[in-house]
Amino acid sequence: MEPRKRPSLKGLLDRIRAMTTGEEPVRPILLVGGIGAGKTSTGLRLVSLLRRDDLPPGGILAPRILEGSETVGYSLIDLGTNTTHPFAGIEPGDIPIGRFHVSAEGLDRARRAIERTAGERRVVFVDEVGRLELDGGGHAPAVRELLASPAIPILLVRDQWTEEVIDAFALADPILYDVEHRDDSITGAEAFWRIVDAIPFPLLVTRGADGYLASRPMTAVDRNGASVWLATSRSSHKIAEIAADPRVTLLFVDSVRFDYAALHGRAHLVNDPDRERAVWRDDWRDDWPDGPTDPDYVLVRVDGVRGQYLRGETGETGTLALP
Repeated sequence: MEPRKRPSLKGLLDRIRAMTTGEEPVRPILLVGGIGAGKTSTGLRLVSLLRRDDLPPGGILAPRILEGSETVGYSLIDLGTNTTHPFAGIEPGDIPIGRFHVSAEGLDRARRAIERTAGERRVVFVDEVGRLELDGGGHAPAVRELLASPAIPILLVRDQWTEEVIDAFALADPILYDVEHRDDSITGAEAFWRIVDAIPFPLLVTRGADGYLASRPMTAVDRNGASVWLATSRSSHKIAEIAADPRVTLLFVDSVRFDYAALHGRAHLVNDPDRERAVWRDDWRDDWPDGPTDPDYVLVRVDGVRGQYLRGETGETGTLALP
């Protein structure tokens, strides 16, 4: 067995590519790390690189779900169908594991995702192989079927279980990679506001007069705490929609990093000449020729009540009360 090492993802990708071309024999790969070390986030980044190289993987990854800064469960990403499903939570349920309860339906979905793609994809992930599997439960039956297939298995394993997993599944000459520790302490409100502050053009969603939701891109010109300021025209439809129902949503989407945040709150028109002058931009004169004193120019303040977010790098989702 090779000594454990911390390679670059490119180095790991090169090894996988060599296995798919026959330059190296197929060997199981274990992504090893402690709790919060970033095994799932490393898996997600590797999935992205494999897809870019026209090697779309199968199997499952299980990013955590956050409420504030507390982990309250795990979702299940079926990499074969690129869909997300419930998997585990803190509410009493089917299979207790630590302080969480795994859904029997989620576990069955995971099994089917692993077994189906073991015969279809060159690379298959299993997140994670641990206490349940060592007792013969959890993903263990699907892992055994995967190991008997021609696919390259990538197993995510907590470091404390590594040697036991190797023995229990008789892994021949596995490649062990220590996962680079990443700062996953950026969670909850800090993670949410980092996404919000990085995206200057959110979508404002209101309810139209016909009852349907209406969305349009806006410019976020300022933020104070949980309040986001937008510049708009008094004569626009959104002003009448806000007057009729001030409950709105601001959507912040980063299509490169796959980050997403939704700020749900209440919108208010604000007459504040000093702030209007402070946030004014000269490239807006096509819309408001008289500058910050233009009678059609007005600011809208959205006071956040609730936030939701997804971090593309880690796959974590979270909800939080605002402010």
